[in-house]
Formats: sequence, structure tokens, C-alpha cells
Amino acid sequence: MKKIERAIVSVFDKNNIIEFVRSLTKFGIEVISTGGTGKLLEKNDIKFEKISNYTGSPEMFDGRVKTLHPKIEGGILFRRELIKDYEDALKYNIPPIDMVVCNLYQFKEAISKPDITLPEALEMIDIGGPTMIRAAAKNFPDVVVVPSPKYYDRIIKELEELKGIKNETRAMLAQEVFTIMADYNATISNYLQNHFHPGQLMKTHLFNAYEKIQDCRYGENWDQAAAYYKDLSSRYGLHDLKQIGGKQISFNNFLDIDACIQMLLDFDRDTYISAILKHTSPNGIAIDKSDQLESIKKAFKTDPLSAFGGIWGVNKELTVNAADYIVNKEKIFVEVILAPSFENEALEILRQKKDMRIIEFGDLLEKRDLIYENLEIRGVLGGILVQEYDHKPIIKEWNVVSNKQVTSKEKEALIFAYRVSKWTKSNSACFAQYYDNGIYTIGIGAGQHSRVHVVKLAAQKALEFGHENELKNSVMGTDSFFPFPDGLEAAVNAGAKAIINPGGSIRDDAVIKRANELDCALVFCGKRVFRH
Repeated sequence: MKKIERAIVSVFDKNNIIEFVRSLTKFGIEVISTGGTGKLLEKNDIKFEKISNYTGSPEMFDGRVKTLHPKIEGGILFRRELIKDYEDALKYNIPPIDMVVCNLYQFKEAISKPDITLPEALEMIDIGGPTMIRAAAKNFPDVVVVPSPKYYDRIIKELEELKGIKNETRAMLAQEVFTIMADYNATISNYLQNHFHPGQLMKTHLFNAYEKIQDCRYGENWDQAAAYYKDLSSRYGLHDLKQIGGKQISFNNFLDIDACIQMLLDFDRDTYISAILKHTSPNGIAIDKSDQLESIKKAFKTDPLSAFGGIWGVNKELTVNAADYIVNKEKIFVEVILAPSFENEALEILRQKKDMRIIEFGDLLEKRDLIYENLEIRGVLGGILVQEYDHKPIIKEWNVVSNKQVTSKEKEALIFAYRVSKWTKSNSACFAQYYDNGIYTIGIGAGQHSRVHVVKLAAQKALEFGHENELKNSVMGTDSFFPFPDGLEAAVNAGAKAIINPGGSIRDDAVIKRANELDCALVFCGKRVFRH
């Protein structure tokens, strides 16, 4: 085990640094330190050598140059086993530095401030720190690099037990340095692109760094490996979820959870929202102004057959009544259940289903704007596709193009149906019905190759599950225009009295004419909501 005799300590994040350095000195390790860190050590009566005394060179340019010196970089980089390096070290009076304790200026946190100026941002680009930790990481067999306070306990434990640091730990810390630097450099590059090309969403280069949060139970299929990685540039996301019960999450579970969270983000949080999904498309959604259980019942009854093995999400704390309904009364097989929190008794009931994944997402719904700061990235062969998330208002314009007008209740239900169709795989269609206290789905069609077929599918499912009476005088939303009047005709024949779509077909006039002939209200909202 290689002995550690000398360490340089220069940290921006000073959490726990006093305790750590004090422990290093107890092992007889000589400490060299820079300005701000040195002042803190001095204040706490910890013996160290100032960097300027060690190098014989003062800190310069308001601290911009302090560790960029051959005695520092040479002490880190020289290879102890090479005679030529050893001779150079003796010739130029460069003692070995065996440990580098350094974390960087917090550039990412600095640029998150809305009023930061370019000169202020440039001052937060660390130079000396990255140089030292990269040098130490390159020479990790001889030098231990400690790039974060989270490693302090591990370092001290190994020094106590082994009188040195294991090779495996040295290698892991070196790899961590290059991960930190990848994210650091990506953040700077992206910031400068945004600064010099404001408003340009699709930049010339896109740099992101990712950290594995957890392995998935398996991939899209059983024989595929998979894992969830956090985008280090994202402030909020699925890494904020807390699993409090059930089996390990699979790749498909994550896709469904993502779809469910985004769906909940899209609805008015003042009401009780319940969503049931299968294969990332809604199976049933309902909102109720005052009763969570009622919203859950109505979402489930949309299509109770397909709800088997579904992903369930609610936007408010899950109550004991709701849990009892799901587990004991309907005895529904649920793959995943999501809520911001759970009543204690509700959690006890849910845990009777040992395999059911119980996910708590806290206040994530309150972070909508921050969640959608980043771009949506999808992998394709040999590259990625990038787009904005579809998070803008779902109604671009409200244009009733038919002779028949809509009531305020119908308008609310139409927007609801259109919102559901947005989250349903295209082509999509959703029949919905309203009542005094809320709105609910009665038939959802997903992923068909033609508009008329998806309308017929949604109506057929509504009939199959006993919603014949509710189809009468229902409303329907579909995610794009009608290329021909036949889709509208199918919706009216099923019972729709009002329909919403974006418009934009070359045959819009023919569709409007047919709506008037059938006495159906038709709304064009100007925004397509495809979801592939």
C-alpha cells in the first residue's frame, strides 16, 4: 500500500473539509492549501503550508493563478517508478504530491441565477482545479484524487484500516474526475452557445453527461439489459421519484411512469385527477372537483379489462378509501401506482400486494416549468432526435367553425378529451362525458393507421364496456385533422355532439359542411398533438 505523505487541499465546496483535513493531519500527512481554503484551516487551528510559500510564487490575478505551477503539477504528474521522472523531480526540487483534494467552482449553480452577466459567469469557470484533478486522475496509481466531499468518509476509513488507499478506490475516483469534467465542460459549452445564440433551440453541438441511477429489472424485453440514467443538466426528473414498495422497476415501467407523470403535469392540479395507462397510452382518465375515489372509479370503468396490469397515477395524496377500492373491493392487478404521497393506512393496504411498485413523487408536479427546461431526446440508429417537449398550451386558438356552438361545459369537456388524445399514441381519439362535478373518458382509441379507424375503435371500446348511454351527446377529441369527413361521420354516428381537432386539412371545408349537415359542433384549436 503506497504511503500518502503530502496532500494539496483547494476546495470551493467546504462542507466537512475541516473534519477531513484534521483527520489527514492525524495520519501525519503534510497539507498544502490555497487562499480561501487556507484561511478556513487557519481559523480552525489546522497546520498547513500556504501554496505561495510552497511554490515560492504569489497567487496572481485576483486568485486566477495559484496552483498552475511546475512544483504543483510536476509533483502530481511525475511517475514514481520511472528513473527519468524521479531524476527530474530531484533536479527541479519537486517533491511528490500524493493526494489532491479539490472540488470545482460551481459553474452550473452560478449560471442558474437569472441575472448573471457574462463576465461573472466567466469568473466561475475553474482552471486550476480541473488541471489538478485531471493530472491526479491521469496519475491515479501514484496520486489519490478526492473530487467531492461525498468521498471523505471512505478515504478516512481506508486510511484507518489499511494505512493507504486501495487501487480500486484510486481507479474509481479517477474515473469520477473525468465524469465530473465531462459534465463541467458540457455545461460551459452549452451556456456559451445559449449566450451567443439566444433563442436558438437547436444548437450546433449538444453536450450532455449522464449518471446511472439504477439498473432496470430488464429491458423492453426479458433478454435485454437496461438502466435509468439521470441527465446531469436536468434539475428535476424521474430521479426524484422514491420507490417505497414492490419489485424492481423495469425499462417499460419507466416509460409508463414517465408518460403518467407528464400526463398529470398537463392537467389542472386544483381537481382530483386519476390516470390509468397501458403501454404509455391512457386507458382511462377522470377528473373530479372534490372526490379522489370518484375520479379513480370513473377512470377504471372506462376500460376495466385493459386496466389489468396498468400504471395508475393520481395528483394528490392517495387516500385509504382509494387504496381499499383498488386492492380489496375491485382486487385490481396494478403494476405501478404513483402519487405525491400516501396516507399511512393506504400504504399498509397497498403493501398487501408485494409485487406492486409503489412510487412517491413528492412535489414534482409543482416543478413543471423547470422539468421542461431541457429538450426531449430520443435515440435512433447512429444518433439522436431532439425536440422541445410538447408543453405549451394545448389550445392555440378557439375557433368554432360549425353553425352549432358549444356550451361552457362542453368546451371544458372538449379540452379534456383533446388533452387525453394528446397523450394517446397517434392516431388517437377520445370520447368523453361530463357531469356536475367532473369529466371522464368513456372510450379511447390509440395507434391506428387511419383517423376513421381510430374513431371507430374508441366508440367500439365504449360500447363494449357498457357506455352506450354515455356515448349519446358525448364529446370527442382527436389529435390531428380529419383528412376526409368519414372520421367525423363515425364520431357523430357513435353519439358525439361536439368534436375538437386542430384543423388544417385541405378538405376542412368538406368536413365543416358535413358537421353542419349532421348538426355537430366542430372546433378547430390550431395545435396538433401527435405522439409517436
